[in-house]
Amino acid sequence: MKNTVILKGYKDGISLVLSNEVPFEEILTELEKRMKTSAKFLGSARMSMRFEGRELSTEEQKEILRVITENSELEIICVIDGNEANEEILKQSMDQVIGSLSTKTAQMYQGILRSGRRLETENSIVIVGNVEAGAEIVSGGSIIVIGALLGTALAGTNSNRESFVFAAQMNPERLAIGRYEYTVPDKTDKERKKEAKLLKKSGLENCSMIAELVGDTVKLRYVETDTFGADEELYELLD
Repeated sequence: MKNTVILKGYKDGISLVLSNEVPFEEILTELEKRMKTSAKFLGSARMSMRFEGRELSTEEQKEILRVITENSELEIICVIDGNEANEEILKQSMDQVIGSLSTKTAQMYQGILRSGRRLETENSIVIVGNVEAGAEIVSGGSIIVIGALLGTALAGTNSNRESFVFAAQMNPERLAIGRYEYTVPDKTDKERKKEAKLLKKSGLENCSMIAELVGDTVKLRYVETDTFGADEELYELLD
């Protein structure tokens, strides 16, 4: 049982090394013990988490996060995939977008927003999890999805033109800010291939994106574009 659960710190987060040779229930039992004995040392902080050593389902990840939340003062704001380049991009993205919101007014939602569910709030909202196709988020302020946005996101319903929509993976069924809908650019096969090539060249294949109002048009851009060296040609294709 000694090496069933190992907690390792890394820059900006915790790495949880889990044994692949014991039942999942034993993992949870040992994790609860570790969190209780380490709670004072870990303190209260907002950080990311990554898993090593064992493939976990979404439900298993949620159970692990529940155990951590119930037995410590840590706030896990996202689970990342272990790719160092992607981790740095996501961290800087979150620092930028979450830092722009008031923690007193922003609502937090942790977990997957399933198909058929509708989440509506007058304030900005941060969703730590995926938004499935068929799910809908409606916000008077901004919407931040620390995960994949595959459903509908309607931000700025209180006529706030400064509202935005951020997602670690942006592929919505529908996207709007106020009364302005995002329209997917009509691209030729040649333009799509060119965009894919430029994305790979710039290292932006898994980069977070943000939707903002520019005039009366909803535009998408990659977060921290200067930092990650996006080619200007790529942004012309996004327009």
